[in-house]
Amino acid sequence: MRLPLSKILAIPGLIGFGIFLYITYFKNESYALYMVPFVIYLIGIYFLQPAIDWWWYQKYPPDVEAPLRKIFETRIPYYQRLSDKNRQKFRTRVALYIEANDFRAQVIEEIPEDVKGVVAANIVQLTFGQKDYLLNMFERIVIYPGIFPTIQYPDSFHASEIFAEDGVLLFAMDHLMPGTLHADQYFNIGLYEYAKVFRLSRPDVVYPDLSENLWNDFEKISRFPRKKVEEFVGLENLDVWAVSVVFFFSFPEKFKTQLPNLYQAHSNLFNQHPANAEEPTIVSYEETRT
Repeated sequence: MRLPLSKILAIPGLIGFGIFLYITYFKNESYALYMVPFVIYLIGIYFLQPAIDWWWYQKYPPDVEAPLRKIFETRIPYYQRLSDKNRQKFRTRVALYIEANDFRAQVIEEIPEDVKGVVAANIVQLTFGQKDYLLNMFERIVIYPGIFPTIQYPDSFHASEIFAEDGVLLFAMDHLMPGTLHADQYFNIGLYEYAKVFRLSRPDVVYPDLSENLWNDFEKISRFPRKKVEEFVGLENLDVWAVSVVFFFSFPEKFKTQLPNLYQAHSNLFNQHPANAEEPTIVSYEETRT
């Protein structure tokens, strides 16, 4: 991604501050007063940085780096089926989501960029038909290398979770990656958690109370037995509606055949027909550029 505008704007302030700092230290202390405007300028840039950069990225949409783009092209079926125009929209939204949110590593020192991209790819896929696609209630993403216990589930090592009170998503990297990049072989915990985030972010919608009996249909669609999915996530009594959303996006054609009414309900909610390869969005929204 290109250098953020806030950093570009900070350069002249840093140069001016540095010049007068040098003069003050080596020449004449009376020049110290001239550093004050540059300090005020830099403080202003610091506090306005999120707004400045977001305006800049909306006006000049960024793109993801080449390695991440290659992952999308070779490993993300949803992306592979999109038209060229929609691929650009997908990548831009991924780049903006990464920029807009706070990624934090646990146990590991640093989160690899491809992991950030895979996290973002899940929410972008889920909200591709939405004008407001960021789901701002949850702006912190915590990444563990493997399964973990938490305050909510202290006795269960599990792969993913949301903590609504603090607006946090938690993922085990070694489960997130295969679930996203090989969604036909592993359950996608990224889509699963973001489906729950979507529901919390859209409280005005009436969501169906789905029966546990749907697991029989889910297994026919995905070939994932309920027990295997629960073992992969590390928790029992999974959210049936969120599970249905995972299979809606991961196996759209089979889902449409097996559960046509629920497919239509999800299509209306997400403004998407994921079975329509190049153009899944039903009602299109132009990307904002001001």
